[in-house]
Amino acid sequence: MARHRRTLYWGLAATVWCSVAASVVPYWSGRAVNALERSDWHGSRVFLAWMLTFTAAAGLGRYLMRNTLIGLSREVEREQRESLYSFLLARPFAFYERQRVGDLMSRVGDDVGTVRMATGPGLMSFLQVLSILPVTLGLMFHTSWRLTLAVMFPFCFLALGFYIIGKWSHMVQQKLQLAFSALTTFSHETISGERVVQAFGLEEARVAQFGALSRRHAMLSMKQSVIFSAYAPLSALIGGASALVLVAYGGSLVVKGVLTLGDLTAFTGFLVALAWPMMSLGWSANLFQRAKAGQERLDQLLQSPEPSLPPAVAISLPEVPAALELEAVTHRFETGRGLGPLDLALAPGDSLAVVGGIGSGKTLLLQVLAGLREPHSGRMLVDGEPLSDQTLRRHWAGLGWVPQDAFLFSDTLRMNLAMGRPDATEEEIWEIARVVAMDDLIRRLPEGLDTVVGERGVILSGGERQRTALARALLRRPRLLLLDDALSAVDAETESRILENLRGFLGTATLVLATHRVFVAETCARVLVLEEGRTIQVGDPESLAAQPGLFARLKRLQSLERELVRGT
Repeated sequence: MARHRRTLYWGLAATVWCSVAASVVPYWSGRAVNALERSDWHGSRVFLAWMLTFTAAAGLGRYLMRNTLIGLSREVEREQRESLYSFLLARPFAFYERQRVGDLMSRVGDDVGTVRMATGPGLMSFLQVLSILPVTLGLMFHTSWRLTLAVMFPFCFLALGFYIIGKWSHMVQQKLQLAFSALTTFSHETISGERVVQAFGLEEARVAQFGALSRRHAMLSMKQSVIFSAYAPLSALIGGASALVLVAYGGSLVVKGVLTLGDLTAFTGFLVALAWPMMSLGWSANLFQRAKAGQERLDQLLQSPEPSLPPAVAISLPEVPAALELEAVTHRFETGRGLGPLDLALAPGDSLAVVGGIGSGKTLLLQVLAGLREPHSGRMLVDGEPLSDQTLRRHWAGLGWVPQDAFLFSDTLRMNLAMGRPDATEEEIWEIARVVAMDDLIRRLPEGLDTVVGERGVILSGGERQRTALARALLRRPRLLLLDDALSAVDAETESRILENLRGFLGTATLVLATHRVFVAETCARVLVLEEGRTIQVGDPESLAAQPGLFARLKRLQSLERELVRGT
């Protein structure tokens, strides 16, 4: 809010202007009634003119107040959302392993919205009360201090009631936001995995679980609504009690001649002027309680223990392939599974295939090489320099990364291909498309390269998405190319074409690919065989195939499988 201090001051000035003008209106109405009692027609018209002037001034001040403070809240909301978005993009890989997408969406959406309501309408109502109360009370004390004390006494119970309701509202709001987060997360998982849900016939079970979460959210929402709805009746009750005191005690003072009828009329106007601000005080208190719960959840997110990634900057890289070295690198999870200790050296332009069974650590090794995970012990060197926060962005600038699950954005095929290199020419895109055997596919698409692929590339098959992700990495002209089972969903014939085309890239980039297919691994100069995260074999494909071990066993089994397929 510091950068918006000037806007806040203008909003405060407009609020004071509006409140002072609205508070003075009853004073002039009382003067007009006193003039009428004295049959002073000219004086009453003058007082009524002043009353109309201050009413117009209050209306103008209210417009400026709402326009300034509500606009300020929208600007704060925009900045907070953009700040959170930047914060999330600067989180490391480990952060997203312990976060749920639905929960993050609820924090960026719902929680930020509650803060916006407090900084806009809530703050406006609160400032209005703070500015109108001193002026109105001053005029009331000036008229009759006895009647003022009597009329304001019931409002002491209003403050106590607001405090009790506010504490209750805060507790319910915390539960409500957690329930909304669970509901959003469950919805996101179900919609993202709709194919699995339908394939296993889990629709009824998921609907039942969603219904349970939805009913809990609805129950807490209704409970919060009940709490919120208590503010207006309590305010009305206290206001009615004050009005009763005004009529009873104020009327007796008029009968005794202590007050005039105009003074009583002015007091009635003062109570009316206080009525809406006092009622809105309960509403703003509820908004502040909701915002407090929302801001606590945002603070929990912002105080995540993972350090921020270094900022992105323009980097010029050498055109030679990267050199990599791992020195006793270890990365283990709490379950004990993981990688290492592992030693590895890759010269510029070298090619390495990582082979192993499920859970052997192939993907984890590539994630360490990509700089997505930090080693728990040991160190990784890139071009002879240890990989650190200072060199991480430089490492990523020369990286071509194709994970197991190819992710495409809901945009055109051209944008997805050229994302890593937006300045790529049409000819370069078509050249890479031919390398990954996508040129025929592009020609068949209705809009060619300008075809929108849908959310996560839904209009493409699994193999087509994998080839798109591979083309995206190759188009970047990387110094280091990491392929994590990047052709697992591609048919054998297309795979052979792509591997043959990729031979032209061997030597222009350091290549590390993880695969379970021996015939893919044989395209590389060296093979590393992993078991439970440790090296059990390493060497060239020919020598490993000739000696007993996992690689030779896998080759025999896959050779037999190929012969059986050809025989059919």
